[in-house]
Amino acid sequence: MTSRLKDNMILKNISLTRGLKTIFSSLNIEFLCPGLNIIKGENGSGKTSLLMMISTLLQEDRGTIIRFGKLKKNDWLNEHILIKQNSSLSDELTIEENLKIWCGLKGWDFNTDKIEKSLKNFGILKYKNFLVSECSSGIKKKAELSKLNFDESFKLKCWLLDEPLNHLDENGKLFLKKIMDKFINMNGTILQTSHEKKINHKNFKIIKL
Repeated sequence: MTSRLKDNMILKNISLTRGLKTIFSSLNIEFLCPGLNIIKGENGSGKTSLLMMISTLLQEDRGTIIRFGKLKKNDWLNEHILIKQNSSLSDELTIEENLKIWCGLKGWDFNTDKIEKSLKNFGILKYKNFLVSECSSGIKKKAELSKLNFDESFKLKCWLLDEPLNHLDENGKLFLKKIMDKFINMNGTILQTSHEKKINHKNFKIIKL
């Protein structure tokens, strides 16, 4: 992977429409890289759309997105993780099966010990063989966030986190903060949408939509 030092993430004159609704018009943002970027705004202001657009799941109508030295799309796909607000796990598979498939798609090693370690850190190891359909919203959220706790995740350039604190208990929030701080200390960049008023991180920038 390329060095993350002196990289940046910039949006220049971005316009985005979905259906008949204009989400962004001439949007300009320079993100803190490395560091934590807290994206705030009212419901419907486009916070989720912004993450999806940066991830390439949505295509901007106009403007330029500079992703860490103008990474090409395939390189960018290998340099970030998007954790959506709603679970992306398959209800028909167990938590462990979901994580093995996800790691396989990323091209990462998916041995059982590594997955069990990540689940244990989030306090949900005992649920690894539960079908996702049998799990609570809090367990599903922790299973999603456990993707961030693999060694490979800390080598990426960017994490895109859509309301990651939703459905988390205090222990889950504390452990998430711990790994977010670790990622930032390793020169990682985080874009996080949030309704939280209190921010318990040192190196952050608030972006209001």
